[in-house]
Amino acid sequence: MATTIVAQWLGTKYLLEARALDRIRDVIRTGGLVVYPTDTAYGLGADPFQEKAIDRVSAAKSRPRDQPLSMVVADVPEVFRFGEPTPIAEAFCAKNLPGPYTVILTATRQAPHPIVSKDGQIAMRIPGHAIPRLLAKALGPITSTSANRHGQPSPRTCNEAREQLGDGVDLYVDGGPTPLGGESSVVDLSGKQAKILRQGTSSVGGAA
Repeated sequence: MATTIVAQWLGTKYLLEARALDRIRDVIRTGGLVVYPTDTAYGLGADPFQEKAIDRVSAAKSRPRDQPLSMVVADVPEVFRFGEPTPIAEAFCAKNLPGPYTVILTATRQAPHPIVSKDGQIAMRIPGHAIPRLLAKALGPITSTSANRHGQPSPRTCNEAREQLGDGVDLYVDGGPTPLGGESSVVDLSGKQAKILRQGTSSVGGAA
């Protein structure tokens, strides 16, 4: 049965104890799945470099395997480690990240192959929430798809995620209700102009 870790509320944000972080690290590194809070919806985390882990994400969500996944990275320099920088991308990321946005760039050679799209692109997030950024800093990138069954509402609470995914996940991290709810805005920054592919909970402003 999947277990739950309850994050500590420090008055302004949720954080994880060292023991909890070690437990999450063990699950991710062995190809397991972890549900965690973000600024928008609860996310489903796995090691994006492990093909079998990505297969498990798709199976848990009943989601077509050919639909590429996004991932959480710790900071803007990590965005441009895995995605090719463009002037519009550098300006947008400097202004808007961390925040409720998923950015799409042309993948570099260092990008995790299992989640690179067929046209060579990679999707990344730096959520405006301490826990996913902590996980990405401590563990490296983790997948960032919403913790729901394919076609079902994105969960705002850990319990809503558990109701949908149950024991298809190894570990749940309860960090309270997500601040924004809904989904991130998806912005393609791989070209000379930004293209909004999905309007999420926050409107997409200018790049600079």
